Amino acid sequence: MIFRTAALRALGLALCLSVLGTVGGACGQGALGVMPGVVNDPGNLSLRRAILSFATSQLCSEMRKRSVPLRLRDEDPVTGRFYPGTCVAQELANGNLFLQFGGSGVVWTNLTKRMSFDASAAVEYDHDFLMDGDTMYVYFRQRSTTAATFTTKLIEQPAAISLGGVSLAQGSAYANALGAQLVKTEIARGFTVIRDDDGAVQFGLGIVEKGQRPQAPYARRDNGRLLLANERTEVHQGQRDYIGPLEITDSGEAMTLTVAVEGAPGVDVLLVPRAAGEQWLQAYLTQAAPPPLSAAPLLDEPVYSGAHWRRTVPLPEGQYYLVIDNTNAAGRTQPTTYARDDRAAMVSYAVETGDAP
Repeated sequence: MIFRTAALRALGLALCLSVLGTVGGACGQGALGVMPGVVNDPGNLSLRRAILSFATSQLCSEMRKRSVPLRLRDEDPVTGRFYPGTCVAQELANGNLFLQFGGSGVVWTNLTKRMSFDASAAVEYDHDFLMDGDTMYVYFRQRSTTAATFTTKLIEQPAAISLGGVSLAQGSAYANALGAQLVKTEIARGFTVIRDDDGAVQFGLGIVEKGQRPQAPYARRDNGRLLLANERTEVHQGQRDYIGPLEITDSGEAMTLTVAVEGAPGVDVLLVPRAAGEQWLQAYLTQAAPPPLSAAPLLDEPVYSGAHWRRTVPLPEGQYYLVIDNTNAAGRTQPTTYARDDRAAMVSYAVETGDAP
């Protein structure tokens, strides 16, 4: 269970973002230029494939713009991220999509504590979509996985890990083989991308039936802002969550952050430009101790348990990382360390972009 969902969720986000590039600012049936009811006709697969095919050229560039939340089980909060790096996409003669990708990630378990890794895969997907009013449900069903690799980079607590007397220390052949097999297993489940007409996107493992939604902590608001993220993340004692990159596409825009904390007394919320955030992240993926800030943040505020916290931050065009920090190495709070008692912070957050006030 340690190595579960990194590769699958990276594929899911990549493909959902490619759909954004395909259909532009709205994806209702009218916007697609198709009469209501026609697009969902089971006999019109070739029409739907033609619409999706425009996205292939943009898939990889969009994939590298975002990270992917990881959960040990579908119903769990986020406990890590996958950060895509390399990508090659190809439309096959049969109309399916062939995707090769790789990247790095981090996940927390009570067995390993923080564990970072590299992962890659090569997968053929049968893809299709259905419309539910102005909402697009895009389905990806795995047809074959020709390669999958998984290599551990850092295990914060390696001494505790064994399975049947076999060591799962970082970089061990057994750990890497187990991780690769679990990557293949998760990819085989397929995934669903849900895109609303305002550009907001949700991702679900397996097949999410038309009209249904994955769980999210906040209700969507009709406020003219684009919802970039709406999740619950579990940030353990001495850990962080690097959320992003999150993109501001035009000057005169702002990012609105909504955060609520349970479980721990509080966390620090920091916002940094992408370049500084990635430098800071790489140190987090390779160093056992959480590294200090590598540059001054654009936002650095504590959020305490039970408080209703929301900030709107005007930003120039660019990409940014939102960091939820539960360490003593950054931010204004100094979390108390409790021996044998991990005061994990359960953080609900939403990220929206829109015109600056």
